[in-house]
Amino acid sequence: MAEPGRETSSGRFAVVGSPIGHSLSPVLHRAAYRALGLDGPTYEAFEVPAGELRQFLADGPGRELRGLSVTMPGKPEAYALAAHHDAVSERLRIANTLVRAADGGWRAENHDVHGIVATFADHGLREIVRGGVLGSGATALSATDALVEMGAQEILFSARSPEKLAPLLAHAAGRGAAGRVVDWSESRTVLAADAVVSAIAAPGSPQLRATWESVEELPVPAVFLDVLYDPWPSPLTELLAGRGGAVASGLEMLVHQAARQVESMLDVDEVPVAPMMQAALAELARRSGEA
Repeated sequence: MAEPGRETSSGRFAVVGSPIGHSLSPVLHRAAYRALGLDGPTYEAFEVPAGELRQFLADGPGRELRGLSVTMPGKPEAYALAAHHDAVSERLRIANTLVRAADGGWRAENHDVHGIVATFADHGLREIVRGGVLGSGATALSATDALVEMGAQEILFSARSPEKLAPLLAHAAGRGAAGRVVDWSESRTVLAADAVVSAIAAPGSPQLRATWESVEELPVPAVFLDVLYDPWPSPLTELLAGRGGAVASGLEMLVHQAARQVESMLDVDEVPVAPMMQAALAELARRSGEA
Protein backbone atom coordinates (compact mmCIF):
# COMPACT_ATOMS: atom_id res chain seq x y z
CA MET A 1 0.00 0.00 0.00
CA ALA A 2 1.30 3.47 -0.84
CA GLU A 3 2.36 5.82 1.91
CA PRO A 4 -0.24 8.47 2.82
CA GLY A 5 -0.08 11.37 0.38
CA ARG A 6 2.23 9.54 -2.02
CA GLU A 7 1.20 9.44 -5.70
CA THR A 8 2.01 6.28 -7.60
CA SER A 9 1.20 6.98 -11.27
CA SER A 10 3.29 10.06 -12.02
CA GLY A 11 6.33 12.02 -10.95
CA ARG A 12 9.91 12.69 -11.99
CA PHE A 13 12.56 10.03 -11.50
CA ALA A 14 16.21 9.80 -12.55
CA VAL A 15 19.51 7.99 -12.40
CA VAL A 16 22.57 9.75 -11.00
CA GLY A 17 26.24 8.92 -11.03
CA SER A 18 29.50 9.69 -12.79
CA PRO A 19 30.06 8.84 -15.58
CA ILE A 20 26.40 8.49 -16.47
CA GLY A 21 26.22 8.58 -20.26
CA HIS A 22 26.45 4.79 -20.59
CA SER A 23 23.64 4.04 -18.12
CA LEU A 24 20.82 1.80 -19.34
CA SER A 25 18.56 2.85 -16.47
CA PRO A 26 16.52 5.36 -18.53
CA VAL A 27 15.85 2.67 -21.14
CA LEU A 28 14.87 0.12 -18.49
CA HIS A 29 12.61 2.35 -16.43
CA ARG A 30 10.84 3.85 -19.44
CA ALA A 31 10.26 0.34 -20.80
CA ALA A 32 8.71 -0.60 -17.45
CA TYR A 33 6.39 2.42 -17.58
CA ARG A 34 5.22 1.38 -21.06
CA ALA A 35 4.68 -2.21 -19.93
CA LEU A 36 2.58 -0.93 -17.02
CA GLY A 37 0.56 1.35 -19.31
CA LEU A 38 1.75 4.51 -17.53
CA ASP A 39 2.50 7.76 -19.33
CA GLY A 40 2.72 9.94 -16.23
CA PRO A 41 6.21 9.14 -14.85
CA THR A 42 9.33 10.61 -16.44
CA TYR A 43 12.89 9.35 -16.06
CA GLU A 44 16.11 11.28 -16.72
CA ALA A 45 19.87 10.96 -16.22
CA PHE A 46 22.08 13.41 -14.34
CA GLU A 47 25.84 13.56 -13.99
CA VAL A 48 26.53 13.79 -10.25
CA PRO A 49 30.20 13.36 -9.22
CA ALA A 50 31.34 11.98 -5.88
CA GLY A 51 30.45 14.16 -2.92
CA GLU A 52 27.81 16.20 -4.75
CA LEU A 53 24.68 14.11 -4.27
CA ARG A 54 23.43 15.93 -1.18
CA GLN A 55 23.72 19.32 -2.88
CA PHE A 56 22.08 17.95 -6.04
CA LEU A 57 19.06 16.85 -3.99
CA ALA A 58 18.89 20.02 -1.90
CA ASP A 59 19.63 22.76 -4.44
CA GLY A 60 19.66 21.13 -7.86
CA PRO A 61 17.24 19.21 -10.08
CA GLY A 62 16.98 16.55 -7.38
CA ARG A 63 14.59 18.79 -5.44
CA GLU A 64 11.82 17.82 -7.86
CA LEU A 65 12.54 14.09 -7.99
CA ARG A 66 10.43 11.43 -6.28
CA GLY A 67 12.98 8.68 -6.70
CA LEU A 68 16.50 8.02 -7.92
CA SER A 69 18.58 5.14 -9.14
CA VAL A 70 22.10 5.65 -7.83
CA THR A 71 25.20 4.31 -9.57
CA MET A 72 28.81 4.68 -8.53
CA PRO A 73 30.32 6.66 -7.01
CA GLY A 74 27.21 7.76 -5.14
CA LYS A 75 26.02 4.57 -3.43
CA PRO A 76 27.69 5.17 -0.03
CA GLU A 77 26.59 8.81 -0.08
CA ALA A 78 23.01 7.83 -0.91
CA TYR A 79 22.92 5.62 2.15
CA ALA A 80 24.46 8.27 4.41
CA LEU A 81 22.08 11.10 3.51
CA ALA A 82 18.86 9.11 3.87
CA ALA A 83 16.72 9.32 6.99
CA HIS A 84 15.15 5.90 6.39
CA HIS A 85 16.71 2.63 5.21
CA ASP A 86 15.60 -0.81 4.10
CA ALA A 87 17.18 -3.86 5.71
CA VAL A 88 19.66 -4.57 2.90
CA SER A 89 21.07 -1.04 2.65
CA GLU A 90 21.29 -0.99 6.44
CA ARG A 91 23.43 -4.13 6.35
CA LEU A 92 25.70 -2.96 3.53
CA ARG A 93 25.81 0.78 4.22
CA ILE A 94 25.38 1.37 0.48
CA ALA A 95 22.22 2.12 -1.50
CA ASN A 96 21.39 2.07 -5.18
CA THR A 97 17.93 3.57 -4.73
CA LEU A 98 16.47 6.66 -3.07
CA VAL A 99 12.71 7.04 -2.72
CA ARG A 100 10.99 10.15 -1.39
CA ALA A 101 9.26 9.34 1.89
CA ALA A 102 5.94 10.74 3.05
CA ASP A 103 7.75 13.11 5.43
CA GLY A 104 9.74 14.63 2.55
CA GLY A 105 12.98 12.87 3.45
CA TRP A 106 14.66 10.04 1.61
CA ARG A 107 14.46 6.29 2.05
CA ALA A 108 17.59 4.40 0.98
CA GLU A 109 17.21 0.94 -0.52
CA ASN A 110 19.57 -1.63 -2.02
CA HIS A 111 18.22 -3.79 -4.83
CA ASP A 112 21.55 -5.02 -6.20
CA VAL A 113 21.34 -8.02 -3.86
CA HIS A 114 17.89 -8.87 -5.21
CA GLY A 115 19.22 -8.54 -8.76
CA ILE A 116 21.96 -11.08 -8.11
CA VAL A 117 19.74 -13.58 -6.30
CA ALA A 118 17.04 -13.32 -8.99
CA THR A 119 19.58 -13.84 -11.77
CA PHE A 120 20.90 -17.04 -10.23
CA ALA A 121 17.29 -18.20 -9.73
CA ASP A 122 16.60 -17.63 -13.43
CA HIS A 123 19.38 -20.13 -14.10
CA GLY A 124 17.92 -22.69 -11.71
CA LEU A 125 20.22 -21.96 -8.76
CA ARG A 126 18.45 -20.96 -5.56
CA GLU A 127 20.39 -22.66 -2.77
CA ILE A 128 24.15 -23.09 -2.42
CA VAL A 129 26.70 -24.23 0.13
CA ARG A 130 29.78 -22.44 -1.18
CA GLY A 131 29.99 -19.14 -3.02
CA GLY A 132 32.78 -17.26 -4.73
CA VAL A 133 33.49 -13.57 -5.33
CA LEU A 134 36.11 -12.16 -7.67
CA GLY A 135 37.06 -8.53 -7.11
CA SER A 136 36.28 -6.02 -4.39
CA GLY A 137 34.20 -2.89 -3.99
CA ALA A 138 30.49 -2.13 -3.70
CA THR A 139 29.26 -4.72 -6.20
CA ALA A 140 31.42 -7.41 -4.62
CA LEU A 141 29.94 -6.53 -1.23
CA SER A 142 26.42 -6.88 -2.62
CA ALA A 143 27.47 -10.21 -4.16
CA THR A 144 28.68 -11.39 -0.76
CA ASP A 145 25.34 -10.56 0.81
CA ALA A 146 23.47 -12.26 -2.03
CA LEU A 147 25.47 -15.47 -1.69
CA VAL A 148 24.72 -15.56 2.03
CA GLU A 149 21.03 -15.03 1.22
CA MET A 150 21.28 -18.13 -0.99
CA GLY A 151 22.59 -20.15 1.94
CA ALA A 152 26.36 -20.01 1.46
CA GLN A 153 28.20 -21.37 4.47
CA GLU A 154 31.59 -20.52 2.97
CA ILE A 155 32.65 -17.84 0.51
CA LEU A 156 35.92 -17.80 -1.41
CA PHE A 157 37.30 -14.33 -2.15
CA SER A 158 40.03 -13.30 -4.56
CA ALA A 159 41.12 -9.84 -5.67
CA ARG A 160 44.17 -8.22 -7.19
CA SER A 161 44.42 -6.05 -4.05
CA PRO A 162 43.62 -8.49 -1.23
CA GLU A 163 43.71 -5.77 1.44
CA LYS A 164 40.45 -4.44 -0.06
CA LEU A 165 38.69 -7.68 0.84
CA ALA A 166 38.53 -6.88 4.56
CA PRO A 167 34.98 -5.41 4.45
CA LEU A 168 33.73 -8.41 2.47
CA LEU A 169 35.25 -10.87 4.92
CA ALA A 170 33.80 -8.97 7.86
CA HIS A 171 30.36 -8.89 6.25
CA ALA A 172 30.40 -12.62 5.53
CA ALA A 173 31.48 -13.38 9.08
CA GLY A 174 28.80 -11.09 10.48
CA ARG A 175 26.18 -13.06 8.61
CA GLY A 176 27.52 -16.42 9.74
CA ALA A 177 29.49 -17.47 6.65
CA ALA A 178 33.15 -18.43 6.71
CA GLY A 179 35.34 -16.39 4.38
CA ARG A 180 38.59 -17.53 2.81
CA VAL A 181 40.98 -15.41 0.76
CA VAL A 182 42.45 -17.06 -2.33
CA ASP A 183 45.67 -15.59 -3.67
CA TRP A 184 45.15 -13.79 -6.98
CA SER A 185 47.63 -16.10 -8.68
CA GLU A 186 45.33 -19.00 -7.72
CA SER A 187 42.05 -17.20 -8.44
CA ARG A 188 40.83 -20.05 -10.65
CA THR A 189 40.22 -22.13 -7.52
CA VAL A 190 37.32 -19.80 -6.67
CA LEU A 191 35.53 -21.47 -9.58
CA ALA A 192 35.13 -24.59 -7.44
CA ALA A 193 32.25 -22.81 -5.66
CA ASP A 194 28.59 -23.49 -6.48
CA ALA A 195 27.88 -19.90 -7.51
CA VAL A 196 30.52 -17.32 -8.46
CA VAL A 197 30.13 -13.59 -9.05
CA SER A 198 32.82 -11.70 -10.94
CA ALA A 199 32.95 -8.00 -10.08
CA ILE A 200 36.18 -7.55 -12.05
CA ALA A 201 36.30 -4.31 -14.03
CA ALA A 202 36.44 -4.55 -17.81
CA PRO A 203 40.21 -3.84 -18.15
CA GLY A 204 41.11 -6.72 -15.84
CA SER A 205 38.86 -9.34 -17.41
CA PRO A 206 41.08 -10.24 -20.42
CA GLN A 207 44.12 -10.45 -18.17
CA LEU A 208 42.39 -12.86 -15.82
CA ARG A 209 41.17 -14.99 -18.69
CA ALA A 210 44.74 -15.27 -19.96
CA THR A 211 45.82 -16.78 -16.65
CA TRP A 212 42.91 -19.25 -16.67
CA GLU A 213 42.79 -20.52 -20.21
CA SER A 214 46.13 -22.31 -19.98
CA VAL A 215 44.70 -24.52 -17.21
CA GLU A 216 43.63 -27.85 -18.69
CA GLU A 217 41.21 -28.85 -15.90
CA LEU A 218 39.57 -25.55 -14.99
CA PRO A 219 36.88 -25.82 -12.27
CA VAL A 220 33.42 -24.83 -13.47
CA PRO A 221 30.78 -23.54 -11.01
CA ALA A 222 27.10 -24.37 -11.35
CA VAL A 223 26.53 -20.76 -12.52
CA PHE A 224 29.08 -18.00 -13.15
CA LEU A 225 27.68 -14.45 -13.06
CA ASP A 226 29.80 -11.72 -14.61
CA VAL A 227 28.56 -8.21 -13.84
CA LEU A 228 29.94 -7.10 -17.24
CA TYR A 229 27.50 -7.23 -20.16
CA ASP A 230 28.77 -5.02 -22.98
CA PRO A 231 30.23 -6.44 -25.09
CA TRP A 232 28.84 -9.91 -24.50
CA PRO A 233 30.03 -12.54 -23.93
CA SER A 234 32.67 -11.16 -21.61
CA PRO A 235 36.15 -12.69 -21.78
CA LEU A 236 35.56 -14.81 -18.66
CA THR A 237 32.10 -16.07 -19.59
CA GLU A 238 33.24 -16.93 -23.10
CA LEU A 239 36.00 -19.09 -21.64
CA LEU A 240 33.79 -20.82 -19.08
CA ALA A 241 30.92 -21.39 -21.49
CA GLY A 242 33.44 -23.02 -23.80
CA ARG A 243 34.33 -25.38 -20.96
CA GLY A 244 30.69 -26.37 -20.53
CA GLY A 245 29.75 -23.97 -17.71
CA ALA A 246 26.49 -22.07 -17.26
CA VAL A 247 27.01 -18.31 -17.35
CA ALA A 248 24.86 -15.30 -16.55
CA SER A 249 25.14 -11.71 -17.68
CA GLY A 250 25.29 -8.58 -15.59
CA LEU A 251 22.47 -7.29 -17.78
CA GLU A 252 20.15 -9.84 -16.17
CA MET A 253 21.14 -8.53 -12.74
CA LEU A 254 20.62 -4.94 -13.91
CA VAL A 255 17.14 -5.66 -15.27
CA HIS A 256 16.01 -7.42 -12.09
CA GLN A 257 17.23 -4.65 -9.80
CA ALA A 258 15.67 -1.99 -12.04
CA ALA A 259 12.33 -3.80 -11.94
CA ARG A 260 12.47 -3.85 -8.14
CA GLN A 261 13.30 -0.12 -8.17
CA VAL A 262 10.24 0.66 -10.29
CA GLU A 263 8.06 -1.41 -7.97
CA SER A 264 9.31 0.59 -5.00
CA MET A 265 9.24 4.01 -6.66
CA LEU A 266 5.72 3.60 -8.07
CA ASP A 267 4.39 1.31 -5.33
CA VAL A 268 3.25 -1.41 -7.75
CA ASP A 269 3.22 -5.11 -6.99
CA GLU A 270 5.11 -6.49 -9.99
CA VAL A 271 6.92 -5.18 -13.05
CA PRO A 272 7.39 -7.50 -16.07
CA VAL A 273 11.09 -7.95 -16.75
CA ALA A 274 10.82 -9.37 -20.30
CA PRO A 275 10.02 -6.04 -22.03
CA MET A 276 12.74 -4.35 -20.00
CA MET A 277 15.29 -6.91 -21.18
CA GLN A 278 14.12 -6.54 -24.79
CA ALA A 279 14.48 -2.76 -24.59
CA ALA A 280 17.98 -3.06 -23.10
CA LEU A 281 19.13 -5.49 -25.78
CA ALA A 282 17.75 -3.23 -28.51
CA GLU A 283 19.59 -0.26 -27.04
CA LEU A 284 22.87 -2.17 -26.81
CA ALA A 285 22.45 -3.26 -30.44
CA ARG A 286 21.82 0.37 -31.44
CA ARG A 287 24.94 1.54 -29.62
CA SER A 288 26.98 -1.22 -31.20
CA GLY A 289 25.75 -0.17 -34.65
CA GLU A 290 26.71 3.44 -34.00
CA ALA A 291 30.16 2.37 -32.81
